Amino acid sequence: MISIVVNLDTRPGFLEQESKAEVMLNGARSVDFLTDGIVNKNKFFKDFEHETIVYIDYHEPLPVDTMHTLNRMLERGEITSITFNRHREYFNDMVYCPKFNDLNYLQAIALARGEYIAHFDADVVGFLNDKSLLEWWTQRLADYEYDFISYPSAASPKAVDDPAFDYMWASTRFFMCRRDTFKYDETLKCLLDSNYLYGTYGDRARKCPWFEHVISLITGGNGVWYPPIEYDRCMIFSWNHYRTGTINKLNNTSYEEVKRFVLDRGGISYPNDISV
Repeated sequence: MISIVVNLDTRPGFLEQESKAEVMLNGARSVDFLTDGIVNKNKFFKDFEHETIVYIDYHEPLPVDTMHTLNRMLERGEITSITFNRHREYFNDMVYCPKFNDLNYLQAIALARGEYIAHFDADVVGFLNDKSLLEWWTQRLADYEYDFISYPSAASPKAVDDPAFDYMWASTRFFMCRRDTFKYDETLKCLLDSNYLYGTYGDRARKCPWFEHVISLITGGNGVWYPPIEYDRCMIFSWNHYRTGTINKLNNTSYEEVKRFVLDRGGISYPNDISV
């Protein structure tokens, strides 16, 4: 079974009709991500046994109709579990913790029960035209050929062509892994203590002690693969600029129409964005 883990939030601005990514760490937001975005991820894995875990970093209240939609999805089994985590920027005590978002990732993934985990950030969608591709990815994980498979990248087999990085990392935008790859206690320890992270797993030229980097460094830093972009088989992308209603329209059209939509906007650009 594949555990789909979707990390969502209700940051201020999520009810606006349009949203743009401000910086890489503060992407587009929309109430659509909490409903149509979940539908999208279920469709991506529709031919595979899966559970869907929804974790919401709760800043501002959800509209009543959105709450009703989530409840109906839960009742119909389209969502397996849903967690509302009131936003807080500390961990265990009242001292500010800059890793609060990374700890949300960790808490959400701890709920997974499947043999494999597929993690999505809120602003990411996926469209699959060839299920054999996903079967092949899963087999690579099963054979321990890779620890993580991340989103299809123009810089494949890396996230980016940057020699300053002396290791690979699994982007939270999208990655798949075996559940036994995750070491909860060790990841938490590394997130809360960078000296321990680099003292235990080796110093790095570029120090990025965040969740997506930590989980890779724990496994050695070389077991991440970014597949090449193959528009005819699969598309996974996030939104540099999003307009309300777009995901719903794409969910209800053919794969060829979605591909045309993406290519008409210049295709998937670094890191894996498109704009409406």
